[in-house]
Amino acid sequence: MYHSQLPHRGEYCCALALAALLSPLVASAEVENELQPLVVSALRDPQPAPSVTSSVTVLDPQALEARGLLQFREALNETPGVIATSTSGQTGAMTSLFIRGTTSAYSQMVVDGMRLGDSSSQLGNFLGASRVYDVGRLEILRGPQGAIYGGESVGGVLWMETPRGTGTPHGSLTAEGGSFGSFAIHAVEQGEVGPLSFFLSGGYEQTANDAPNQDFHQLQTAMRVEAKLNKVWTFGTTYRGFDNYYQNGSTSDDRVNEALATLQATGVISDRWTTSFHAGLQKESYDSDYHTGIYGNDMQATALSTDQRIVINDELLLLATAFFHHNTYQSESVDAWSNSRTDHSSNRYGVGTALEWTPITDLTTSGALRWEDYDTYGSQLTWRVGSTYQLTKTGTTVRGGVGTSFRTPTFLDIYGSTWGDPNPNLVAENALGWDLGVVQKLSDHHQLELTGFRNQIHDQIQFVSYPPPSWSGQSVNLPGTTTTDGLEAGLSGAWFQRTLNYRVAWTMLEKSLADQPRNALSASIDWKPTVPSLIGVGVSHLSEHSWGGDPIGAYTLARVYGTYQLTDSIKLHARVENLFNQSYELSNPSASWGGKPIKGAGTGIYSGLTVAW
Repeated sequence: MYHSQLPHRGEYCCALALAALLSPLVASAEVENELQPLVVSALRDPQPAPSVTSSVTVLDPQALEARGLLQFREALNETPGVIATSTSGQTGAMTSLFIRGTTSAYSQMVVDGMRLGDSSSQLGNFLGASRVYDVGRLEILRGPQGAIYGGESVGGVLWMETPRGTGTPHGSLTAEGGSFGSFAIHAVEQGEVGPLSFFLSGGYEQTANDAPNQDFHQLQTAMRVEAKLNKVWTFGTTYRGFDNYYQNGSTSDDRVNEALATLQATGVISDRWTTSFHAGLQKESYDSDYHTGIYGNDMQATALSTDQRIVINDELLLLATAFFHHNTYQSESVDAWSNSRTDHSSNRYGVGTALEWTPITDLTTSGALRWEDYDTYGSQLTWRVGSTYQLTKTGTTVRGGVGTSFRTPTFLDIYGSTWGDPNPNLVAENALGWDLGVVQKLSDHHQLELTGFRNQIHDQIQFVSYPPPSWSGQSVNLPGTTTTDGLEAGLSGAWFQRTLNYRVAWTMLEKSLADQPRNALSASIDWKPTVPSLIGVGVSHLSEHSWGGDPIGAYTLARVYGTYQLTDSIKLHARVENLFNQSYELSNPSASWGGKPIKGAGTGIYSGLTVAW
């Protein structure tokens, strides 16, 4: 029943009726799911997708790259329940991730098994710099996941892995140029030599963007090396890093340097017991030179963990984890009015367990419990239960779950900064969330899903400004309950021996944080008229929203893309973004604070080639 661990890899009624007519789905699980039938993120252990009790989407990085969706904030929008964008600028600006009506501060990012950041150091810089061409697995796990991942997982978890090298050593070099002075180049070399596998990737990109004073350039690299020492033990190491510069309008010059290294050991002790050990080190340095002063922060995190997988019998699977995490955070703000500095560190440690029970072939139930202690905030206990049931005769899968998570105050919330007074009395936010969904196979090549969800956040932390003429304020715990809820849906499939493929992701939010769009839609369709060619078109739509500032009108963007395999070793590609030169705003900061609308890019044309060897 269980797969052994791989060494590799009103208005609600109207919306419900509309979703049924649209035949919704797990948008990105689409046809590629047949190629990637395992889900890793739900329990941090490979599972067949039909037995997963959480809502999760598996994206295929190679398919995303073929469609020209290279940046994470473009690729992640193919997932129901997810809106990824930048509210601060075009390419190179910090990326915001909105999962199920929450904001970036309520979601985690786990890379090569290590959690990146925490409430004090969020994932925006890493997201903004990430590209799909050096990613081997990309999963978006939705709903409160505190029982598996701990704090800051109220909206969900973004799981990413550096690719494992496969096959005879081979490589490729891709170069692309286009509008706004854009140029990018990246190279990959990977393969297997005896018991050793390796993946090496490096790249450079630059653009002036379609806006004044938004120059961006970046160097990045990724590596994974693994060795199977014997029948029991496999050892591996990964490294990812980038160094970039972004000219943030006429406001500041921003620089980010990031490095992440991990060591992993996995031992298949028996056919019932697999043990693994993980160590990670992350460093991030962010410097912003304002015209009125300087601001910067440095973060370093060290993590140690162990996971145990025990197959008790054909019906029961037990998972257990223990971990220790140490992080330091330093920030400094110097301007004409003040000079403040924060320098703190914290430790957290804990244990967790999960049990998966399959009493009959088509029914799986899971439960998880996690305890952890923060030396700054005290201890937290989180839980989750869920079930999935397959009606094999009708091709229907019903899935549901309920769980808890939390978000801790940041160091700046507690100790204060240039922009706000300290509040040492803050307590962690706590969230309770549930979802209920159905996945329906329409035929061998078409599939749909519809999921309803709700999150209830207690003691939400929010910055409250003092009355004028003060420009300061303080973070406080709000009374009562803050709610996010809505529907997420998707559709995907193929016709004509899979030469015509389509995918749709739709999110409808009844309640959200930061005044997010009520409706968000992403859709694409591509056609392979001949074996070496691919052409396609995609659209994305956001209804009226504000991101917490002044109103932004609804807009729809269209794109076209194509590839052509010229020879066995040369592939050409091209794409046109914002095909109809739609004028739109990424954000619209409150005019009362002197904010001005930040525009999105106009029509951009890009082309390039890949040379393989």
